[in-house]
Amino acid sequence: MNITIFGASGAIGQLVTQLALENGDFVTAYIRNPKKISLKHPNLTLVQGELSNTSTIERAVAEADVVISTLGPASDMSRKLKGTPIADGHELIVRAMKKLDKKRLITLATPALQSDDDKKNISTILPGVLAKMFLPNGHAEMKKMEGIIKQSSLDWTVVRIINPNVKHKRQSYDYSFGDKPAKLGVSRENVAKFMYSVARDKQLIGKMPIIYNK
Repeated sequence: MNITIFGASGAIGQLVTQLALENGDFVTAYIRNPKKISLKHPNLTLVQGELSNTSTIERAVAEADVVISTLGPASDMSRKLKGTPIADGHELIVRAMKKLDKKRLITLATPALQSDDDKKNISTILPGVLAKMFLPNGHAEMKKMEGIIKQSSLDWTVVRIINPNVKHKRQSYDYSFGDKPAKLGVSRENVAKFMYSVARDKQLIGKMPIIYNK
């Protein structure tokens, strides 16, 4: 596959990039600072740009079979942050994909985004409540993203995560819509594995699974 990854220099983004390259895919990594990604590979192309740059976003997705975003809002509790750069970036990504007739989008979010499949459960309710109380700007980003993605005509999957700082320790993972008890934590390695597996799986199109370490 040709995969375009936004946020490829981040912790999860680098893991997804590495998985794709190891499996023989071609990766276009969209990054703001090339010095933050140390991976070298003949199948890896770097595109440098800001999330506000329409033309470079279009260049990055031009050959993509799948677009993956591992971008997320800053976890800032100071209440000083303003604006919604991640959500606004997603809006430009969606516009570029529509313009270039690209359909498959996989992105990261938290359970602040609500799925039509959700059952009432601590994993579907508590993270959104806590984010609204303690991370209001990040919560605003998530809710804006929710509207942008749900209103698009893309074949999207939103991978929702809670506390992606859990150590891996080779744990397996599962996903839930509140229909089964999900642990409130997941490793970055398992997030990357799941996002990459979803790129080849049509079963979760239009779905927002919550992934967790088993």
